[in-house]
Amino acid sequence: MRTVHGCDHCGDLVGALEIGVLDEEALGLSSLTLGERAHIIRFDRERGLMPVGSACDDCLIDLGFDKLGLADGIPLPRPVIH
Repeated sequence: MRTVHGCDHCGDLVGALEIGVLDEEALGLSSLTLGERAHIIRFDRERGLMPVGSACDDCLIDLGFDKLGLADGIPLPRPVIH
């Protein structure tokens, strides 16, 4: 299955990852609440895709998340999935 991370704000592709077996814990999905899962994860089983809502660096800056003072300057507004 292929995960495709797209920016919810501008629609740009943030990244993609090809995975053999969907391991929710390894992907960090197990840390999401049911509401967060419903909001950011969708399954397209016909195409073998799992689109995941995200935010690109430019939109994080436009939304003001760069002003919160984290070391890299851009904190993520949701749980980090890597």
